[in-house]
Amino acid sequence: MQRDKVIILVVFLAAIGVTLGLRLNWGNGQNHEPASRPRRTPGVLEGQFRGIALQLANGDETHPFEQYVTEIADAGANTVCLVVAGYQENCSSACIFIDSRKCPTDARLRKLIAHAHKEGLRVLLMPIVLLENPRKQEWRGKIKPDNWDDWWSRYNSFLLHYAAIAADSEVEVFSVGSELLSTERNEKQWRDLISRVRKVAPRALLSYSANWDHYDVPKFWDALDIVGMTTYYDLAGDKKPTLETLRASWQAIRKEVLDWQTKTDRPLIFTEVGWPNQETAAKYPWNYYASENKPDPKQQSDCFQAFFDTWLDEPAVAGFVVWEWQNRPDQKVGPADTGYVPKGKPAMQVIEKAFRAGAASRPAGDTAATSAPSRGL
Repeated sequence: MQRDKVIILVVFLAAIGVTLGLRLNWGNGQNHEPASRPRRTPGVLEGQFRGIALQLANGDETHPFEQYVTEIADAGANTVCLVVAGYQENCSSACIFIDSRKCPTDARLRKLIAHAHKEGLRVLLMPIVLLENPRKQEWRGKIKPDNWDDWWSRYNSFLLHYAAIAADSEVEVFSVGSELLSTERNEKQWRDLISRVRKVAPRALLSYSANWDHYDVPKFWDALDIVGMTTYYDLAGDKKPTLETLRASWQAIRKEVLDWQTKTDRPLIFTEVGWPNQETAAKYPWNYYASENKPDPKQQSDCFQAFFDTWLDEPAVAGFVVWEWQNRPDQKVGPADTGYVPKGKPAMQVIEKAFRAGAASRPAGDTAATSAPSRGL
């Protein structure tokens, strides 16, 4: 029986290599070289995806996105998640548009992807939907357009536009959506869209970023290569958010998530791993307004430490993306800043240590993170 499993696994990995043109080698030691690192060959995947998100929210050709990508590489990451936005007016709108003031041109985006590859980074390209003029309590998880057919048509066009760029630029992972809760029961529309993306970008691994409290709703996970979810759990409850409390809170969550992940038969990537530098970070990690004048660098650092203690060496996890990096020159960073950006804060030391941690604790030959079928193979 064991011999049969080994044969099946070998055949599967060979098929993946031929189909994707990628070499997947999880758990082989360190995942990124230090700042003086030699540049790696793009497309060669080693170990988990260990990355940082960068929102590309400016259309100025001189905006220093390349500098931020280099900083992410120098921090020890092996992956950058480039986030590009399409806008709709509010939750009732069906029109999705690209605002040239808030998004790089296609040519600039291709150059940024090439720059990331030159820096030895893999690229996860994540198009998202934002609301231009949200009404009270509106966000993309609650969209309800007056005409769903029109909305899906627009979303298809928006996503396929970036899928073509992903294909041309040899992006390693492409996200077909993020936190679109109100659409997730539209299984047929999602499967149709994913099929179209496959045809446009056949070499990219495909994923979707589900909300932390909604990951079990989509029924189209089997059409994707990697299942994705955010991590904005309440880890404090009514307790003081000590490191021990945070670690303990993760245990029940870990069991539930892994039970679900096993059913999907897909590796898991945490697409937004982030806590604002606030005294309410552990309780309300999604709410960066909760205590925006009360920084708490230790709590932010402890939240990251508890996450890595729980998940870093889990074989079912394909990787994680820290939310987020500085994306404009006037953006405040450092211990007094209460935003998510870990730059200049104690949390960054925890993150850098995790980036450079090896996976030696995994059993030899353990390939759980890459053993999910891909494209029906």
